Amino acid sequence: MSDFSTAPGALIAVPQLQDPNFHRSVVVMIQHDADGALGLVVNHPTHHGCRDVAAGFGLPWPGGDSGRLRRGGPVEPQSLWMLHDDGWGFDETMRVADGVSVSRSREALTRMCQGGEDHLRLLVGYAGWGPGQLEREIAAGSWIVAETTASMVFSWPADEVWSRALSQLGIDPAHLVESAGMVQ
Repeated sequence: MSDFSTAPGALIAVPQLQDPNFHRSVVVMIQHDADGALGLVVNHPTHHGCRDVAAGFGLPWPGGDSGRLRRGGPVEPQSLWMLHDDGWGFDETMRVADGVSVSRSREALTRMCQGGEDHLRLLVGYAGWGPGQLEREIAAGSWIVAETTASMVFSWPADEVWSRALSQLGIDPAHLVESAGMVQ
Protein backbone atom coordinates (compact mmCIF):
# COMPACT_ATOMS: atom_id res chain seq x y z
CA MET A 1 0.00 0.00 0.00
CA SER A 2 1.33 3.42 -0.91
CA ASP A 3 1.24 6.53 1.22
CA PHE A 4 -1.23 8.13 -1.22
CA SER A 5 -4.02 10.00 0.57
CA THR A 6 -6.79 12.25 -0.65
CA ALA A 7 -7.24 13.81 2.82
CA PRO A 8 -7.03 16.68 3.19
CA GLY A 9 -8.55 17.38 -0.17
CA ALA A 10 -11.63 16.90 -2.27
CA LEU A 11 -12.86 14.39 -4.82
CA ILE A 12 -14.78 15.53 -7.88
CA ALA A 13 -16.86 12.84 -9.58
CA VAL A 14 -16.45 12.54 -13.32
CA PRO A 15 -19.75 12.63 -15.26
CA GLN A 16 -19.44 8.92 -16.08
CA LEU A 17 -19.79 8.00 -12.41
CA GLN A 18 -23.47 7.08 -12.54
CA ASP A 19 -23.96 5.98 -8.92
CA PRO A 20 -26.81 8.31 -7.81
CA ASN A 21 -25.10 8.80 -4.44
CA PHE A 22 -22.13 10.40 -6.18
CA HIS A 23 -23.34 11.68 -9.56
CA ARG A 24 -21.65 15.06 -10.13
CA SER A 25 -20.65 15.19 -6.48
CA VAL A 26 -17.83 16.93 -4.67
CA VAL A 27 -16.62 15.06 -1.60
CA VAL A 28 -14.62 16.82 1.11
CA MET A 29 -12.25 14.17 2.40
CA ILE A 30 -12.00 13.77 6.18
CA GLN A 31 -9.77 10.70 6.45
CA HIS A 32 -7.87 8.42 4.06
CA ASP A 33 -5.38 5.81 5.19
CA ALA A 34 -4.64 2.07 4.90
CA ASP A 35 -7.95 1.29 6.68
CA GLY A 36 -10.07 3.10 4.07
CA ALA A 37 -11.45 6.56 3.45
CA LEU A 38 -14.23 8.81 4.71
CA GLY A 39 -15.63 12.02 3.26
CA LEU A 40 -18.70 14.23 3.03
CA VAL A 41 -20.56 15.10 -0.17
CA VAL A 42 -21.06 18.87 0.03
CA ASN A 43 -23.29 19.55 -2.97
CA HIS A 44 -26.33 17.29 -2.55
CA PRO A 45 -28.97 19.28 -0.64
CA THR A 46 -32.03 17.57 0.81
CA HIS A 47 -35.51 19.08 1.04
CA HIS A 48 -35.06 19.61 4.78
CA GLY A 49 -34.07 22.97 6.22
CA CYS A 50 -31.24 23.33 8.72
CA ARG A 51 -33.48 25.66 10.72
CA ASP A 52 -35.85 22.70 11.29
CA VAL A 53 -32.99 20.40 12.29
CA ALA A 54 -31.67 22.95 14.80
CA ALA A 55 -35.19 23.55 16.13
CA GLY A 56 -35.47 19.79 16.73
CA PHE A 57 -32.60 20.22 19.19
CA GLY A 58 -34.19 23.35 20.67
CA LEU A 59 -31.57 25.59 19.06
CA PRO A 60 -31.71 28.76 16.98
CA TRP A 61 -30.34 28.36 13.43
CA PRO A 62 -27.77 31.08 12.64
CA GLY A 63 -27.75 30.57 8.86
CA GLY A 64 -31.04 32.09 7.76
CA ASP A 65 -33.99 30.46 6.04
CA SER A 66 -32.16 29.28 2.93
CA GLY A 67 -29.84 26.74 4.61
CA ARG A 68 -30.54 23.19 3.45
CA LEU A 69 -29.47 19.98 5.13
CA ARG A 70 -27.04 18.22 2.80
CA ARG A 71 -26.76 14.50 2.09
CA GLY A 72 -23.16 13.75 3.08
CA GLY A 73 -23.29 10.22 1.70
CA PRO A 74 -25.09 6.89 1.80
CA VAL A 75 -23.41 5.45 4.93
CA GLU A 76 -25.23 5.90 8.26
CA PRO A 77 -27.83 8.30 6.82
CA GLN A 78 -29.11 9.06 10.34
CA SER A 79 -25.72 10.44 11.49
CA LEU A 80 -25.28 14.22 11.72
CA TRP A 81 -22.04 15.89 10.63
CA MET A 82 -21.07 19.56 10.75
CA LEU A 83 -18.61 21.32 8.50
CA HIS A 84 -17.72 24.65 10.07
CA ASP A 85 -15.18 27.44 10.32
CA ASP A 86 -11.89 26.14 11.71
CA GLY A 87 -11.97 28.72 14.51
CA TRP A 88 -14.14 26.31 16.51
CA GLY A 89 -12.58 23.35 18.29
CA PHE A 90 -14.24 20.59 20.26
CA ASP A 91 -12.94 17.25 21.55
CA GLU A 92 -13.79 15.43 18.31
CA THR A 93 -13.08 18.28 15.87
CA MET A 94 -10.80 17.54 12.92
CA ARG A 95 -9.36 20.25 10.70
CA VAL A 96 -10.14 19.50 7.05
CA ALA A 97 -8.61 22.48 5.20
CA ASP A 98 -7.84 26.16 5.69
CA GLY A 99 -11.05 27.60 7.10
CA VAL A 100 -12.87 24.23 7.34
CA SER A 101 -13.21 21.75 10.21
CA VAL A 102 -15.61 18.89 10.92
CA SER A 103 -17.38 18.06 14.19
CA ARG A 104 -20.16 15.68 15.23
CA SER A 105 -21.10 16.38 18.85
CA ARG A 106 -24.24 17.86 20.31
CA GLU A 107 -22.00 20.31 22.21
CA ALA A 108 -20.51 21.52 18.91
CA LEU A 109 -23.94 22.05 17.35
CA THR A 110 -25.22 23.82 20.45
CA ARG A 111 -22.28 26.17 20.83
CA MET A 112 -22.10 27.08 17.13
CA CYS A 113 -25.85 27.68 16.83
CA GLN A 114 -25.92 29.77 19.99
CA GLY A 115 -22.74 31.56 18.89
CA GLY A 116 -24.29 32.57 15.58
CA GLU A 117 -21.74 30.76 13.37
CA ASP A 118 -22.69 31.46 9.77
CA HIS A 119 -20.02 29.17 8.26
CA LEU A 120 -21.88 26.03 9.26
CA ARG A 121 -23.13 23.20 7.04
CA LEU A 122 -25.20 20.32 8.41
CA LEU A 123 -24.96 16.99 6.63
CA VAL A 124 -26.49 13.57 7.18
CA GLY A 125 -24.60 10.41 6.38
CA TYR A 126 -21.13 10.11 4.95
CA ALA A 127 -19.23 8.54 2.07
CA GLY A 128 -17.02 5.63 3.03
CA TRP A 129 -14.60 3.34 1.21
CA GLY A 130 -12.94 0.15 2.41
CA PRO A 131 -9.17 -0.48 2.26
CA GLY A 132 -7.92 0.11 -1.30
CA GLN A 133 -11.40 0.78 -2.71
CA LEU A 134 -10.97 4.51 -3.28
CA GLU A 135 -7.51 4.00 -4.77
CA ARG A 136 -9.04 1.58 -7.30
CA GLU A 137 -11.83 4.04 -8.15
CA ILE A 138 -9.32 6.85 -8.69
CA ALA A 139 -7.14 4.58 -10.86
CA ALA A 140 -10.26 3.69 -12.89
CA GLY A 141 -10.82 7.41 -13.56
CA SER A 142 -13.98 7.86 -11.46
CA TRP A 143 -12.65 10.77 -9.41
CA ILE A 144 -10.53 13.86 -9.91
CA VAL A 145 -8.51 14.82 -6.84
CA ALA A 146 -8.60 18.53 -5.91
CA GLU A 147 -8.11 20.89 -3.00
CA THR A 148 -10.85 21.66 -0.48
CA THR A 149 -11.55 25.36 -0.06
CA ALA A 150 -13.73 27.22 2.42
CA SER A 151 -15.53 28.88 -0.52
CA MET A 152 -16.43 25.47 -1.94
CA VAL A 153 -17.99 24.44 1.36
CA PHE A 154 -19.61 27.66 2.59
CA SER A 155 -20.03 30.16 -0.25
CA TRP A 156 -20.81 28.43 -3.52
CA PRO A 157 -24.44 27.47 -4.24
CA ALA A 158 -24.86 23.67 -4.08
CA ASP A 159 -25.83 23.45 -7.75
CA GLU A 160 -22.58 25.21 -8.78
CA VAL A 161 -20.05 23.40 -6.56
CA TRP A 162 -19.25 20.63 -9.07
CA SER A 163 -18.70 22.92 -12.06
CA ARG A 164 -16.80 25.56 -10.06
CA ALA A 165 -14.50 22.94 -8.52
CA LEU A 166 -13.66 21.67 -12.00
CA SER A 167 -13.18 25.20 -13.32
CA GLN A 168 -10.69 25.94 -10.52
CA LEU A 169 -8.59 23.08 -11.91
CA GLY A 170 -8.78 24.56 -15.41
CA ILE A 171 -11.26 21.91 -16.56
CA ASP A 172 -14.26 23.06 -18.56
CA PRO A 173 -17.17 20.87 -17.35
CA ALA A 174 -18.72 21.12 -20.83
CA HIS A 175 -15.73 19.21 -22.22
CA LEU A 176 -16.22 16.22 -19.96
CA VAL A 177 -18.22 13.55 -21.77
CA GLU A 178 -20.81 11.36 -20.08
CA SER A 179 -20.97 7.70 -21.09
CA ALA A 180 -22.90 4.72 -19.86
CA GLY A 181 -19.85 2.45 -19.56
CA MET A 182 -18.33 3.75 -16.31
CA VAL A 183 -17.84 1.73 -13.14
CA GLN A 184 -20.46 2.39 -10.52
